[in-house]
Amino acid sequence: MIIFLALIYVAVLYVLIRAKILPDSKVTWASTGVWIVLLLIFLFIPMQWGAPSGPARVLTRVVQVVPNVSGQVIEIAAEPNVPMQQGDVLFRIDPVPFQQAVDIAQATLVQTQARAKQDQDSLKTAEAGLRQAVAQVTLAQSRFDDDQKLVDSGVYSENRLERRQSDLDQAQAGVESAEASVRLAETELGAVMPDGKIAKVAEAESRLEQAEWDLEQTVVRAPGDGYATNMALAVGQRVVNLPLAPSMAFVDTSESTAVAQIHQIYLRHIEPGQQVEIAMKTRPGELIMATVDQLVPAVSGGQAQVSGAIAGSQQYGAEPFMVRLTPVHPEDTAFLRPGAVGTVAIYTESAGATHIIRKVMMRMSAILNYLNPAL
Repeated sequence: MIIFLALIYVAVLYVLIRAKILPDSKVTWASTGVWIVLLLIFLFIPMQWGAPSGPARVLTRVVQVVPNVSGQVIEIAAEPNVPMQQGDVLFRIDPVPFQQAVDIAQATLVQTQARAKQDQDSLKTAEAGLRQAVAQVTLAQSRFDDDQKLVDSGVYSENRLERRQSDLDQAQAGVESAEASVRLAETELGAVMPDGKIAKVAEAESRLEQAEWDLEQTVVRAPGDGYATNMALAVGQRVVNLPLAPSMAFVDTSESTAVAQIHQIYLRHIEPGQQVEIAMKTRPGELIMATVDQLVPAVSGGQAQVSGAIAGSQQYGAEPFMVRLTPVHPEDTAFLRPGAVGTVAIYTESAGATHIIRKVMMRMSAILNYLNPAL
């Protein structure tokens, strides 16, 4: 741009010299250098912070599809690069082993519930026997006390009291046996959950729920709106639920974000809501209007790496920060495809007079996008 303005100045000088308004001298032509210096000092240098510019790129999430269960693929419903909605089927895993696991879990639950019912009945029977034994002890103790008084008064002999003592001992032994039966029934019944449900029944229900969940996970669905790409998966191939072995890549297009790289020395002038112009390669000859959404507060150079060694000295560079952009017109998002690049200009509240030059430069960049495939 500065060369373009310098050429305009030279053309004006040539016209004025040909019109005999200015002399054709070295001083006159040397004023071109002065003109360039003035442009640098009063226009182009302030423009760097008044309307900072930088490369822009559109980013989106790419989800590595890893199934929650392992098995053999029996059907692939997704087609490469065909738009899908969240919840659409990507592929199916053979459900037979998982259906068998559900059947086994259901049978186990029924058996556990039956055993729990039997254990409950056994506990009730043991508790009833305990109550009966306690009643017999109470009766035997009462008879023993009555005969004790009669023996002390001389009505009965000591032999009668000995028989009552034998009856009392037998009744107490019956209580101990009944208590042992109650403890055994409680052990067979098992622990009880805080909500009152029998623990082994709750465990069997949880295993059935896990088996049903595993069966449901044999149908792998799209995690969002987007499309599957780089599909090397084939029917008959075995997939595993390991994060290091994804089955396919799914491009999530529900939220694409345009970000711009701005040098650190200009960040102090950038604030959310400022106007932005983007010259995208996907839309040559035209500009996309946007606003500053937010300044990403960190870059990769500020990340501390976890290691067992002390950080060593190294050369540091001024890494640019990322600025998130929001298009003003929703229809412009069609040109913000993931991976698309371009040039961005942010118009701050500083050095407003330089904005016109940046606007001209941005429109020139948009036109050159017809010819220049690179930034």
